[in-house]
Amino acid sequence: MKRNYKVKNRANKIATCAEVNTAARAKEVSFIMVAKGVLAFRESAHLIKVAEDTDCIISIASGKKYGTTKSILSLVNLGITSGKSLVLNIKGERNEEAFREVSKIIGGETDSNS
Repeated sequence: MKRNYKVKNRANKIATCAEVNTAARAKEVSFIMVAKGVLAFRESAHLIKVAEDTDCIISIASGKKYGTTKSILSLVNLGITSGKSLVLNIKGERNEEAFREVSKIIGGETDSNS
């Protein structure tokens, strides 16, 4: 467990300790990928659906741009085309399942019409 210290009295510098529950934190994984397809509106909508189904927060960074599944426009504005390198971050308990689906979408292996 991590401990968080808080000074009560600056003159006497008496510190109290409060325990922070680290077990409640969600699992978070990051990956570096190369896009094999284009990430447009349809693919971005599919990413948001995967995030909702798995209760994960998915964020993608490409160069200096950053997008998350909380905003479809932030994903579309990344301008991801084939051959671009990405940093994919997935936060949630079912991150393995989310990663499999996201890698299919970014890899161009899935039909995102569904």
